[in-house]
Amino acid sequence: MKKIVLFIILFLVVLFFFAGLFFFYEARFFSSRASTTKGSFSIDNSYIFVTPLKGKANSQERIRVTVFILNDQGLGVPGKTVVIAQDPGIVLDSNQGVTDSLGKVIFDIAGKQAGEYYLEIAVDETKLTQKAHLSYY
Repeated sequence: MKKIVLFIILFLVVLFFFAGLFFFYEARFFSSRASTTKGSFSIDNSYIFVTPLKGKANSQERIRVTVFILNDQGLGVPGKTVVIAQDPGIVLDSNQGVTDSLGKVIFDIAGKQAGEYYLEIAVDETKLTQKAHLSYY
């Protein structure tokens, strides 16, 4: 009988020990979520995508430039003002946009003259290292 009581007590101690470790881990895991602040973004971790790669230079066919402004953790930074450089050979509806909750802003650009254009993009007056490369034929 003493062995059974001792076994039950030992079993309960081990059970409570592992349950305590589990709940400690869960509380720590859920309390440290990643968050973004409006003021921080990474120049090297922000990206520019151009689709399609080529378009007709007829002032109607548009190439979409999508800019993602991300922080060091790879999370989108909302509320950033993004400005794309203007060039006389292209038509921009608007050269300025504000990032959404995912850190994304979209520009649609039409070409007036055939050629290749490398457009600088600035976020809050800080130029990104990558440039948008547009080709019109």
